[in-house]
Amino acid sequence: MSFTYPLHSLATPFYEGGIAASPTPPTSIGLGGIQYLIDLEQYRYQGLPAFRDAGAVQSAEPSDQMFDSQGSWWRYRISFHHGAGQEVADLDTEVSDRFRYWQSRGIDPFEKYRACLVKRTYQTLGVAADDIYMVATGTHVYVSDGAALKRSADLAAWVSITGLAGTIVGLTTDGTNVYVATNSGIYVVGAGTGATVFTTAVATTGYNNIAFVANRLLAGDGNRVVEVTSTALSNIYTHFQAAFRWTTIFNVGSRIYVGGYSGNRSELFSATTTDAGALVLAAEAASFFAGELLRNAISYGGSVVLATSEGVRFATLGSEGTLEYGPLIQDAGDTRALAAQGRFAWFGWETFPDSGCGVGRLALDQFTDTLQPAYATDVFTNDVNGDIMAIARFEDRTVFAVSGEGIYVSHPTEYVSEGWLDTGELYFGTVEDKSVTEARARVDPLQPYENVQIQVYDPEKSLLLASGSTNIDNEVGITVNAEGEIANRVTMRITLRGNGSSEPCLRHWRARAYPVAPGTEEWLVPLIIHSRVILGAGEGDVFSYDPWVEVERIKGYWRSKQVVLYQEGDHAFRVRVDNLQIGTAKWRDGGEWFEVTCTVRLLSV
Repeated sequence: MSFTYPLHSLATPFYEGGIAASPTPPTSIGLGGIQYLIDLEQYRYQGLPAFRDAGAVQSAEPSDQMFDSQGSWWRYRISFHHGAGQEVADLDTEVSDRFRYWQSRGIDPFEKYRACLVKRTYQTLGVAADDIYMVATGTHVYVSDGAALKRSADLAAWVSITGLAGTIVGLTTDGTNVYVATNSGIYVVGAGTGATVFTTAVATTGYNNIAFVANRLLAGDGNRVVEVTSTALSNIYTHFQAAFRWTTIFNVGSRIYVGGYSGNRSELFSATTTDAGALVLAAEAASFFAGELLRNAISYGGSVVLATSEGVRFATLGSEGTLEYGPLIQDAGDTRALAAQGRFAWFGWETFPDSGCGVGRLALDQFTDTLQPAYATDVFTNDVNGDIMAIARFEDRTVFAVSGEGIYVSHPTEYVSEGWLDTGELYFGTVEDKSVTEARARVDPLQPYENVQIQVYDPEKSLLLASGSTNIDNEVGITVNAEGEIANRVTMRITLRGNGSSEPCLRHWRARAYPVAPGTEEWLVPLIIHSRVILGAGEGDVFSYDPWVEVERIKGYWRSKQVVLYQEGDHAFRVRVDNLQIGTAKWRDGGEWFEVTCTVRLLSV
């Protein structure tokens, strides 16, 4: 206990029965239900500092510990290339990745240290059919519309393919030729615009899928999967459930995989070759949770991307051809379409942030968890809402099909006019309320018609705490003063705007706040604990104590640190006895112990 104080009043005391009292008569207080008298001149009260001494920095390495804890605490991001999906944006490495954020729309985060607007999209072809199939070769993009098939070499002019019969149920390519499955036959399209019958064999139930894999043409025929040649359908496997449908056929190298679902149960198998060269199903390659329906899958670079009714998964090959997949990327929702090129894979995003519909993107060279690539929303259309049924990459542009609406394509040079990024929740390392003081964003020098805005919200976005924007030419940042708004947690939205011809880019952001923790109060209370104490000059009330018993009682509070009630007149406080100090006045008349003043240090709880 570090406090010190005089044991007796410096003023001339008044004596009654050999017991001293202050010139101002002592006042009674309550502690743990017992009434005591106090020496008012020695009574002290103060608030305690909310922060411990930050101490000296022990290392020359840059660190958050270099900043005084009694100033505003700050959080920041300097890059966003680990993508979206992180709801907490604090610096705790147990739950936070310094290169991730919560969600975005119209922002490309995958270049290190820059997050810029994405390309805008436009409709290039109207399609009335709900189920749309699309495939790209080196020279053309092919799109189905019910029983019709069209192709384009420039994503502008579309030419009809003739010679088909039946409703189209699948498209695939060997890189040059395109194979078309309808509900009545299989056709092939070469360099010309006319389709010819590929096989004279007829499906028993009706085709529902087709894929060219490992130099073989496979198709789904009802509940069976078959290999297709120009003259025959060779049965690979017939599922025991008549309602089962083969929704995905792909290969990883020379190993072929087939999968699908019936009801709420999905199955995925690998296939192997017999000594005679025929394909047969081998073991189950991966199992899925009940209700997670396998919609689609592609292999790319020796890995696999799985699209399911619950989202997207990334998988790699395990032993004996099994697939080991990572955590589910649920943000995408029900996903049906996939495509890949370069270091990225694209997938349909069912519920696009705010409105419209579009695609998401995986960065296959950046991982945020075991078997979980970085991801974010990518190009989109705000004109319609609908399921993304197919995706293709053609001439380094993204092409996607919206059910019942048509084909949309990213513009080669123009950008969206607005995009935003939500940082995720900031709690500044404590669950206490915070006083938010500042938010700042740094951007590339703003060009004419460009704008950057910062908005600071509570996590539910029900309360706007601070907002500001700038559109000054060549400005490289904006600082918003939050005027000490109080919130338990905050999130920031940073919005970039342009006129479509330019590409404003975010470099980093920073937020500052300090905790508003409940204050700790301290009382130093001198309790006069004598055998007999008179309040006043011989005519007041008499208080009698056994000093040893009372001090032992107070020691019990001190040892146990229990919460007790401390009362000053009409005001009561919950406290604990943090320490105590005994000052003696004289021996008691019987000589068994002392008459004492016991000064207790009380802390609020």
